[in-house]
Formats: sequence, C-alpha cells, structure tokens
Amino acid sequence: MATLSTETYVRKDGSESKTYRVLIGGGKRQRQTIRLGDVSERIANEAKARIEALETAKLTGTPLDRTTAAWLDAIHDTIHEKLVRVGLVEPREPVPEEEPDVALVALVERYVASRSNLKPNTIRNYETTKRLLVEHFGKDRLVRSIHAGHARDYREWLVKKYAAATVAREIKRARQFFEYAKDCRVLDSNPFAKIKAGSQSNPKRKHFVGRDVIDKVLAACPDNDWRLVVVLARYGGLRIPSELERLTWGDVDWHGMRFTIRVPKKERLAGHETRVVPIFPEIEPYLRQAFDETPDGGLYVLPRRFHNEGYAYAGVLRAVERAGVTPWPKLFVNCRASRETELKREYPDHVVYSWIGHTEAVALEHYLMVTDADFERAASPPPSAGERPASNQPIYPAQNPAQSDDVSGRQEPSGQEKEPVSLAFAGDTSSSIPPRGVEPRFSD
Repeated sequence: MATLSTETYVRKDGSESKTYRVLIGGGKRQRQTIRLGDVSERIANEAKARIEALETAKLTGTPLDRTTAAWLDAIHDTIHEKLVRVGLVEPREPVPEEEPDVALVALVERYVASRSNLKPNTIRNYETTKRLLVEHFGKDRLVRSIHAGHARDYREWLVKKYAAATVAREIKRARQFFEYAKDCRVLDSNPFAKIKAGSQSNPKRKHFVGRDVIDKVLAACPDNDWRLVVVLARYGGLRIPSELERLTWGDVDWHGMRFTIRVPKKERLAGHETRVVPIFPEIEPYLRQAFDETPDGGLYVLPRRFHNEGYAYAGVLRAVERAGVTPWPKLFVNCRASRETELKREYPDHVVYSWIGHTEAVALEHYLMVTDADFERAASPPPSAGERPASNQPIYPAQNPAQSDDVSGRQEPSGQEKEPVSLAFAGDTSSSIPPRGVEPRFSD
C-alpha cells in the first residue's frame, strides 16, 4: 500500500515549506519515494490514491480504472517521469515536432518527389494542378494559411473557368496534396476534406465512333502501320499510345487468335499487369500484313515512332481530316469506348471487362454509351414467335465474333513461356499462321 508523508524545508529567509511525498513498496520490495512537491493536501491525497491504484494494477496485472487512466494522461511530464523511474508506468511517446510551414509550390514538388515510378503523363497532370493552385493562391502562399473556406473559394473559381469533369479532377488532386501535408504534420486538417469534387465524367464529350467513319479514316491512312493504329484503338480497345509501346510479336498467339497487352497504367496492381484480347476479324488482316512487313529480327508490332503520344495522335487526326470527317472529342478514348459499347451487346459483362481492362464502375461512368442502333432496335417491331432467338443467344446480332472460344477471364501472357509468335512452326502453310518462310531472330 502507498503511504503519504510530508517533508519540511526551511527557506533562506527562515520560513518553512511543507511538501508531500508518496512512499511505495516495502516488505520484500524496495521502498521507493515519489515527491509531489509543494501541493495542497487535497491534491496530495488524490495523487496518493491514484499511485496506489497504479501499484495494485502493476502487481496484479489488471487494467487501470477509468479515473486513474484519465489522471495519468493529465499529469505533468515531471510527475509522469517520476512514476516511470519507480517502474509504475511506461515512458510517454514523444510528441512529434510540428513541421515548419512550407510554400504551396514546395508542397506539390515534395509530394511528387515522394512518389516512386510516376508515369510521365501523371507528372504532367500534377504540374497542371500546381499551375492552377499557384494561379489562384499565389506562388509564395504558405500551406498553413489555407483553410476550408479558401478551398471552397478555389472550387468556385474553377467552376467559372472549366467543365465539371475538370473541376472534379482538380479538386481530387488538390485534396491529395493537402492530405500529404497533413500526414507530414504541416497541417492539422485537410482544408479540401469536405469539398465535394463531383464526377469526372463528361457526357458531352462522349461520342460513338461508327464503323462507317472508321472505314473512311482507314481509307485515308497513308500506310498499313497507321491503319493498324486505328483498328487497335477502335476494335482492340487499346489505350494509345501506352499499350502500343510494349506490344511485341512475342505477345501475339496466332494459333490461339489472341494477343497479350501489357498495361503500364496498372503494372503495380497485382493481377492487372496484363490482359488478353482476341484477334478480332477487324484487326487480323492489318496485323498479318504488319507481321509480313516486319524485318527479320523485328521485335515491336509497330515502329518505335508510334510510341510517342503526340506522334500517334497527330497522325490519326490528319487521317480523320483527310477523310472529310469531323474530328470527335477524345480521339482515342472514344474509339476505346465505342468498342466496349459494341462488345457489351454481344458478350457477358465479365468477358468485356476482362478484354477492355477496367471495372464495371469505370465502364458505366466513362465508357458505355447509348447509340442510334439502340433506338432503332427499340422502335423496330418484335420478331414473330418462330423467329425469336433462343434464350441462350445474344439479344443483339453478332457483329464481331471473336475466334477464340476458350477465352474467358484473365489469362497468362501468351509470349512469356512460348516461342515468340509460335514461330517454332515456321514453314507451316496453314491459314492460322502468317506465311513466313524464315524464322525471325528477335532482338531488343
């Protein structure tokens, strides 16, 4: 049991001062003293009761009662350190020092530097957000001076200048930056935490690219390489140019009529680094011609110049203009979205999402569209009873049958554990293999 006693000190002027101390231990345990200093008798008795509860909990291995736990949290570090020295409590966790305030520009640069393996396009996007933040708040604005009201003003400023999808995107990125500042203890709270970003989908920029339009564009392309870019975007659903960059002949499985796409956007997500896509009939002739025209030893399906986003975009845009077609928004994204919209008419959802490479939520918000064909079919008279399709047949007519009946779900890349392009069969004249007489020598 703890006991309370007093000590008397004589000051230099002759006056006396009484202080309190609590004694613990005794018997077989070492007697130890906890000096409370010059406090009132009421406070000394309260401390003695709490210290006695600490000693009992220590000896019996039982948890502290709420009153003692609250007292322990509230006492000054000086008394707490004395309790640590006698073995009644553990040392307190040191309180991290608050980070010095930083400028807004420095915060964004620090955040970007903290992220490893950022894609060039992501860095460009962050630079855009930094530019907008600086334009509104000022280059030398300190992060700690920005509160929730300022964040709300920033959103209203964006709304006056940009579309809703752009506003949503910029608010989400700003929230990322300020959440990082909070994690670094530059801020106590994120001023953008309660600011509603909205949806990044812009229905006005969705555009279904019809097959008749693509036929005109293909006719206006200068050579097969450009035609292959168009059909891979429109009928393969590839992201251009990121998924063209790594597409090699070793990824093409002619016997299985499919090819493997490496997905830089998701390469850090386990199980999503690649996806397998059928060689659709719309793609096959252009892909075979490209194979025939590739020099021996050629590795990439398309020459390296097509790996540049600006080059691929500008070239296809010129073909669109030469074809006399009005350029549509989001040139490549809407090609990909149009393909997914078509595939959804014929194949189960999980198959389409596997081929296109995203989730149902993303498809519904950003890709899928209602087309004129949907309205025409809805307005057409229903077929007679004898013409009605069987229940296991697709509702829409099969326009793009894929020649790969056993493709389902996620598959392993075709080119990782096989001879590239099944060239071990060089000389085979069957129609399923490109007519090559000599086995190429692949190199980097």
